Amino acid sequence: MNCTKIISGISIVAIGATVANAATTPNSFVSPQTPNRGIVQFLQGTDSAGTYKTLYTVGANGSRCYGMLMNNTDTSTTHLVTVQIVNGGVKYGGAAVTTSLNAGFANSSAAQPLMSSSVWPGLPVDQYGNPYVQLVSGDTIQATFATTLTTSTLINIYVSCSDF
Repeated sequence: MNCTKIISGISIVAIGATVANAATTPNSFVSPQTPNRGIVQFLQGTDSAGTYKTLYTVGANGSRCYGMLMNNTDTSTTHLVTVQIVNGGVKYGGAAVTTSLNAGFANSSAAQPLMSSSVWPGLPVDQYGNPYVQLVSGDTIQATFATTLTTSTLINIYVSCSDF
């Protein structure tokens, strides 16, 4: 509604305006604040095939994991390793990778990435093109292996995360 009133020769125009509803929280970018990591080791003679171990427990405000790798000391047998996101006791998605012989323990066999697009397709990528996993409070990352480890062998898994 427009109103015009002349006061002492000055014309004042009031234009009807509505008040915009403001957001209750600012729309600010929040990046992960606390660097963190998770590690797990499966050791022959100690751990049983098919038993899940917690690799990472997500922070109270959520976490973002940027890289995950696996190595093992077995020079004669490969092992299927499964990594999954767990929420409310239910295992979701993840990756299943067969270990390379002696991966990460021999100069001719590098540690194996577990978050590459070929191993875990569909992950979002950051501004640099690197895949990551976005996790909410209550999530864990758990891992297991499928076949009995041979004498004196181990499998290590490492994940690099940051908590919000």
